[in-house]
Amino acid sequence: MSSPVEDRLRKALADAGATVDPSTLRPLRAPGRRRLRVDFRMVTAAAAVVVVGSATAMLVSGGADGAGDGDRVTAAMATGVFGRDDADMTVFLCTATAGKETGCEGVVTSEQREKIEQVLSEQGSQITAAQWVSQADAYDDFRKRFPHHQELLNEVESADLPPSYRLKLRQGVDRRQVMGAFHGVAGVLTVVDHASGPYAEAMPQSGQRWDVSAFLCKKGTALPACGGRRGQEGDGRSAKGGQAATSAQVRAIEKLLQKMPEVAEVVFEDEATAYENFKEAFKDNKTLMEATRVEDMPHSFRIKLKGDAAVREVIDRLARQPGVAQVVNNRCAVELATVYDDFGLQLPEKKMCP
Repeated sequence: MSSPVEDRLRKALADAGATVDPSTLRPLRAPGRRRLRVDFRMVTAAAAVVVVGSATAMLVSGGADGAGDGDRVTAAMATGVFGRDDADMTVFLCTATAGKETGCEGVVTSEQREKIEQVLSEQGSQITAAQWVSQADAYDDFRKRFPHHQELLNEVESADLPPSYRLKLRQGVDRRQVMGAFHGVAGVLTVVDHASGPYAEAMPQSGQRWDVSAFLCKKGTALPACGGRRGQEGDGRSAKGGQAATSAQVRAIEKLLQKMPEVAEVVFEDEATAYENFKEAFKDNKTLMEATRVEDMPHSFRIKLKGDAAVREVIDRLARQPGVAQVVNNRCAVELATVYDDFGLQLPEKKMCP
């Protein structure tokens, strides 16, 4: 028997599907691991966009399981259920363990899921199929994905894995518009675009020069480290932009780096330089390039460490410095990107790369 969720989405997506030219649709790919193409340099460029809240990179608001774990949502045009590797976009929902900084207020509720499903229905002309993934199924998939990473498996529990809606999109749709439709919707943890997200599209390169990237606060940054906060629909709070790093703070960070014995080399990268590097890194990603401007790029310090340096100690010290928005460990970026892209988990680096 069909569930109410399945009935509502099937009708909305089927109605939209009546206007779709079948010749424009992409067939389901044969099962197989979607190749995660990540370049450490590009991941840090992607993180720079995240610092200023670029919707193209990611939209964060909160993840956990709601009612109806057995629900399966597919459009009439889908030839069958599809897996993680065949999804074009994934909407991850709030869990009980998601931190307050994500915008979540606990596990996604039935009422919140109804609102999310309404948004899905409203996007019916853009979506060709939707697949519900329960928290239990996500956890089972996670354990199969990392069978040899026992430390990680010991840290991540079933309650941490967000349930989700996997989406297949109509070819040529405005992907930013689809992502933006879920921005600020209560119960949504994050939305990942597997095609244009910088974590999934970056081409691998060898010989990454910088081990650590420290991105500085920009005015309007909605990160707690910069004094900002993200707004959340229904909680009575609007988004608040943070403050840019001051000249005094930048000088203090530079002096700290010069005195740290672990640092072999450090370079300051301004907006213009960051944007040029960003354009080179993502020159084949038209969607991301059109969405990103020079003013989106924060200033940063690019750091090369000595061979025996403890990366974690350097990152912890930098993260505590006023004016620092985000510190990225390039050595661990691939692993973190994989877990975020595939499962919607924003794990602390200590868990992923102890």
